Amino acid sequence: MPTDQLSPYQLLLETFGLGVKTGVITPARVIVWADEMIMAHDEPNYFFIELSLSGNKNEIIEVINRHVVTSDNPICTRVLLGCVYRSFTDDNNTLTIEDTATMVGRLPNYDALTGYEVNQIYEFYDYNLYYLPDLTQLQSDLHNFLLIYEPFTLDNYNRWEEVNAGVIQELKNYEIQQEIINQSFIKQYQKKERKKKLKRYLKLIIIAIPVLAILYCLAAISDLFKNAPIIYPVILGYYLIRGGMHWWDSKKKSRA
Repeated sequence: MPTDQLSPYQLLLETFGLGVKTGVITPARVIVWADEMIMAHDEPNYFFIELSLSGNKNEIIEVINRHVVTSDNPICTRVLLGCVYRSFTDDNNTLTIEDTATMVGRLPNYDALTGYEVNQIYEFYDYNLYYLPDLTQLQSDLHNFLLIYEPFTLDNYNRWEEVNAGVIQELKNYEIQQEIINQSFIKQYQKKERKKKLKRYLKLIIIAIPVLAILYCLAAISDLFKNAPIIYPVILGYYLIRGGMHWWDSKKKSRA
């Protein structure tokens, strides 16, 4: 039987294996494809027959693993994200938002994906840390992220390289937008921190001026400081100022 029949489908078969393993692709979808391959060849490779006769997902994965070498090509994961998008937007979809986020988070090939993709996938996997209790934003972010992979389908596998080039360009655009947003947040945070420091310095000055004035007046009339080095009232003033600031902070916290 011809062995070169499998060559054009190596990446598709790898995607089938990963998809069935993660639950993105149903075993029935793979079996239908195998039946189509049997009908398309006068002498079909026994692999297609073996795949067609598989009774469950474990058998499908076992058959594929025997004939397909894992390439860790990121296209496989991106195709699966396209499959998830179609399921996510299907009116008959029975998966919850949480289930979809978990499914995306469990997809493989992190090392071969872009930094933007990895960050998004990790956030969806840990959606309970980033999104709960309101799932509205999770639904929106899932849709926007998965929409990038809409051009990938299981039927256009002969164009996956071309589609992937377009998706990579789209991802670069998203990374640029994300970097702009991150820089904006950093600037806002730095501006806020500068304001906090300025307020603290002003508060210190407001407290320090009257305290130091009182101390120097006392030093001028008190036997305690008359012959003492100037550092003594300064040290005492420092602790009085620190005490005043501590009292001020405590008062603000009690009001809050």
